[in-house]
Amino acid sequence: MAGGTKHWIIAALALGSSLGSASLAHAQESQGGPISSNPADTNALDSDTFDRGRNIGVQDRPRPDYQAVGILAGGFTIYPKVVMTADYDDNIFAVQHGAVGDFIFDAVPEIDVQSNWSRNALSAYARLDQDAYAHYSSQDTTQYEFGVAGKLQFGESAMTGGLDYGRSALPQYLSNDFGSPLKPIQYDVTKLNDELSTQFTRIRLALKVEDQDYQYQNTAGSGGTVFAASESHNDVIVTGTAEFALTPDAALQFQAQGNHRGYGEVSPTVPLVLTSSGYQITAGANFDLTHLIRGEFQIGYLSQTYVSGAFKPVEGISGKAQLQWFPTQLTTVTFLASRDVGDAQVVGSAGYIGSNVSARVDHELLRNLILSGSLSGSYFQNVGIARNDTLIGAGLSANWLITRHVGVKFAYAYTDQRSVGSAAGNTFADNRATVSLVLQL
Repeated sequence: MAGGTKHWIIAALALGSSLGSASLAHAQESQGGPISSNPADTNALDSDTFDRGRNIGVQDRPRPDYQAVGILAGGFTIYPKVVMTADYDDNIFAVQHGAVGDFIFDAVPEIDVQSNWSRNALSAYARLDQDAYAHYSSQDTTQYEFGVAGKLQFGESAMTGGLDYGRSALPQYLSNDFGSPLKPIQYDVTKLNDELSTQFTRIRLALKVEDQDYQYQNTAGSGGTVFAASESHNDVIVTGTAEFALTPDAALQFQAQGNHRGYGEVSPTVPLVLTSSGYQITAGANFDLTHLIRGEFQIGYLSQTYVSGAFKPVEGISGKAQLQWFPTQLTTVTFLASRDVGDAQVVGSAGYIGSNVSARVDHELLRNLILSGSLSGSYFQNVGIARNDTLIGAGLSANWLITRHVGVKFAYAYTDQRSVGSAAGNTFADNRATVSLVLQL
């Protein structure tokens, strides 16, 4: 059977089954795979601190006439959903010269379970993501993710926590950083986190502990084995936050975070230990002023020290800021900026210092038709090797909510990466057009 015919059949079968039953990134694992965040995920279980509810962005606004009803099962509601996507990517291997394009068909069935309790909460989810390329079947990937999360409230205090596990694949432009793999590099992720928070009238205190384990798999490459397993690591992150409400519309925030990133293997090609420890201390504020502006900003100091003497400590100013402007009730403009340290999945690099800026406009043209546009820019300075990357991104999308059970989304994304230095990675440009059909109960 011809490869193209095979993948059309896969897409058709998945679509027929579903009818019968009813976000640009650098080398950061949390953004590495195409599986999107989910309302049942642990990190999305709790709302922002001091959430005042005065201003609600276009994307966050409830639309009862178009929201899934779900299936009641005792004290829980089950939400089945499937997203069928057809893409055309004009540079599937993320290369500067000799780019080739392909059609990609993607089926993402998922199921969420949410408790209907008045005070405490329990949720679970499971999701499968199957990519099928029309002509380059070697690039097909199977990804999945599942997890549970819970929230227990007692008095003015609450404990939230959960466990997530999944298998993902690095986008091709990140897989290229390991060498010349014949297919995207896969990795397993296990995340465990727990947070205890309490509030005393105008003061809120929170302590969060996270354990994140990333296990990469060696794979075949054009020049032999690609040793991706040496990038496997375990991160332990402890974050303490204190907030003081100055007024009903503004609060001060202080945060201290410590981390340990432990690597168990040493690459046979780059025999350096990448293990490191660090901390970050920030102070800032969050505010919700009139009906026009909502925002949050933090500024502070970060330090990351590496076990290997080959890597100099990273120290300096850190910060992040988010500002949302509501020129009308139908339009939301969001500005983001940040500077931090992360794990760079680049051979020989112990991490990176990343600076990011972005702007996004969401407009509710109709109650059930949302238009969006975005621009972003990022600069990554790698630690331990002479490589700096600049990423420029742009996107347009239209999200049409036809009924509470059916939706269609059109999107276009452009990515441009420029890499310089003696250890420079790929420089490339990529265009991707997408149409998605969403079916839910």
